[in-house]
Amino acid sequence: MNRRWWLATGLVLLAAALGWWVVQVTLLDPGDDRANASGYGQFVLAAVGLPISVVALWRTFVPAGAPDLDGLADLLARAVRNQAEATAVERGLVQPAPLPVNWRRATEQVAGPLAAATVTRDGRAWFDPLPGLSRVTAGRLRGGTRKALHAVYGGLPSGRLLIIGGPGAGKSSAAVLLQLDALRYRDQASAEDRGQIPVPVMSTLHGWNPATTSVQDWLVGKLAELPLLRSESGAGHARALLAGGRVAVFLDGLDEIPEPLRPAALRALSEQATFRLVVLTRVDELADAARQHTLTGAVALKLDPLTPAAVAEYLLRPLTEPAPPAWQAVTRALVAGGPLSRALTNPLWVSLVHDIYPPTGEVDELLDTERFPTAEAITDHLLDHVVTAAYTPRPGRPEPRYTADEARRALARVAENLNREGSRDLAWWRLGTQVPRLPRMLLTTIAAAGAGAPAFWIADRFSLTERVVGTALFGLAFGIAAPFYGPEAPTRFTLSAKHLLHPRLGRAEWAGVVGFGVAGGVVIGSASGPALGVAFGALCAVGLTALFGFIGGMKQTEADLGSADPVRIWRRERSAAFGMGVGAGLVIWVLTVSLPGLVGAIAFGLGAAFAASATTHAAVAQAYLAVRYGTPIRLVRFLEDARSRHLLRTVGPIYQFRHATLQDRLASSPPAGRGSSASA
Repeated sequence: MNRRWWLATGLVLLAAALGWWVVQVTLLDPGDDRANASGYGQFVLAAVGLPISVVALWRTFVPAGAPDLDGLADLLARAVRNQAEATAVERGLVQPAPLPVNWRRATEQVAGPLAAATVTRDGRAWFDPLPGLSRVTAGRLRGGTRKALHAVYGGLPSGRLLIIGGPGAGKSSAAVLLQLDALRYRDQASAEDRGQIPVPVMSTLHGWNPATTSVQDWLVGKLAELPLLRSESGAGHARALLAGGRVAVFLDGLDEIPEPLRPAALRALSEQATFRLVVLTRVDELADAARQHTLTGAVALKLDPLTPAAVAEYLLRPLTEPAPPAWQAVTRALVAGGPLSRALTNPLWVSLVHDIYPPTGEVDELLDTERFPTAEAITDHLLDHVVTAAYTPRPGRPEPRYTADEARRALARVAENLNREGSRDLAWWRLGTQVPRLPRMLLTTIAAAGAGAPAFWIADRFSLTERVVGTALFGLAFGIAAPFYGPEAPTRFTLSAKHLLHPRLGRAEWAGVVGFGVAGGVVIGSASGPALGVAFGALCAVGLTALFGFIGGMKQTEADLGSADPVRIWRRERSAAFGMGVGAGLVIWVLTVSLPGLVGAIAFGLGAAFAASATTHAAVAQAYLAVRYGTPIRLVRFLEDARSRHLLRTVGPIYQFRHATLQDRLASSPPAGRGSSASA
C-alpha cells in the first residue's frame, strides 16, 4: 500500500480528530466535564507512554542473541527447494524429462581472461571447491553436460559464472536445473560439510539500481522478503547469511534491465560480490555491456543448440510406441535436415511444438515447404498458434473460461503496454499507469466514495445532506490525489515495536508532529490551564508519532524471490488494508473521545484504507481496460489462468510472458477489435 497515501490519509484523519476534540473540550463548561476531559487526556498519555517505555527498556538491556546460521541456512534451503521444484514443474522440466543441457566456453568477447577465473593475483583461489568436488582447471571449461555444469559451479576458483545464449536457448531452465542439482548435492552432504555448501537463491535483477544501492544492501532487502526472514531481525540474519558464505546468488535478466545500467551492474558485482555468483543473460546484450565493463573473474559458458536426435527423443517420449505416423514423419525430417530441423534448435520452439500439437494432431503440416519455406516461417507459425492451442478444449481438461480470441486480445493488449513501457514485468499494482488521468480520477472517486460511504451512513448524527456531501467529498479527495501518486509495491500488515519506538519520520512529518503538539497545547492551555495544555500537546505529539510509526511498520515488498505469488500478494494487500483500517479507526476513536462511536470510527478508517489500497486502484484499472479494450473485467484472474496454461510465468509477485519472443510477437500484431488504438 502506498506509503505517501497513508501519510496524507493519516494526517487528514488525525487533524480532523484533534480539531474535533479541541472544539469539544473548549466548549465544555468549567467543572466536572472539563475536568473529566483533562483526566481522560492524561490517562491516554500515560497509557501510550507506559508500554513504549517498558519495551524500550527491554530492548536496551536484553540484547538479541547471535543467529544460528547453520540452522537458518537449512531452513532457507528447504524453502528454496520447494520453490525451485514448483518452478521446474511449471516450466515442464519434470515430465517429460528435460531436454539435455550442453555447453561450451563462449568465444564471444563477453568475459575476461580465463586465468582470472582460476586463481587470484596472489595465487590463491577465491573459493575452495565445495566438499567432494575438485578444483576446475581450464581444460574442464571447454564444454560439458548438465552434470559437468554443477561441477564447474562448485569447483571454479573465482566462483563466478555467466550462462549465456540466444533468445529461447533455455538459460533460465538450465539455471533452475543447476539450482536443483546444487540443492540436492547439499542435502546429500554430511552435517559438517553442509555448512560449507551455500544455498543457491535465484532472483531477477529487476528493480536494482547499482548507482544508488550497493550489491549487499540490495540482496539483503531481497532475502529479507522471504517468509523465513520476515521479522525485525530478518535483515540482520540475511546480512549474516551473505557474509558467512551460506548463500550463493543466481541472477537472471541482466539483458532485461535498462541498457545504461548493465555495465554499472557488472562493475558493482565485480567489485562488491563476495559470494558465489551465476548470472544469466543473452549474448548480444552482454557483449554490448562488456565493452564498458566485464564481470571480473567470470567464465562465460554458452548453451549449445539442440541436436536433431535430442529433439526427436524429447518429442516422442510422451507418445505411444510406435508413435503416430505424423510424429514419425516429423522426427525423420529432423534427422534429414531442412527448415524444420533448422527451426527446432532451441528449447523454446521444441516446447511450443510439444504444447501446440496433441498426440493425434497434424504436426506433419510443418513439413509443407510451400507454407513454411524457412525456419522463420515455422517459428512465426508456432508463436501465432500457441494461444489458440492453450485455450482449445481438450478431453480430460476443464473447459476454458475464455475463448482463444478473448485470450489473444487480452494478452496482446498486455504485451503492447509492456513493450511501450520497455518492460518484461507485469505487476498488477502498476495497472493504474495504463489509465489516462481523467478516467483514473473519475473511477477512483467513484470507488473511494463507495468505500467511505458506510462511515457517513452508519452514524445517526448526520443529516441526509451531510451524508451525501460527506460521501462525495471523501471520494473526491482520493480521486483528485490518484494521478499524483506513482505505483508502489503492496504491503503486508506487520506492526512492530521497532517502528513505534523508532519511527522513520521525514522533515515534513516531524514538522507535523511538532505543529500538532504545539497547536493543541496552546489552544487547550489557553482555555483550560497550563496542565491540561501540556498534557494535551504531548498527547497530540505522541499520538501522531505513533501513527507515523504504525504506518512505517507496513513493510513494502517489490519482488519476493518466489516466496509469494501475485494472487497471494493481492490477498495480503487486502488483509493489510483491513488491518490498517481497523487500526486507524481505533486511533480516531481514542483521539476523539469516542464522539463518533467505535463503529463509525472504524468504518471511516476502513473506508480510507480500502480507498487507498493498491487492490482498489488495480480494480479501477481493470474496469477501464475492460470497457476500453474488451479485456476480462477480472484481469488478474485471467493472468493467473494464462499462467496455468504456460503462456505466462511468475517470478515472485511479477507476471512475465513465457518468453520475451512471445511478448514481442503478440505486441507487434494486436488483433483487431474494440479499442485498437495503442494509447492507453
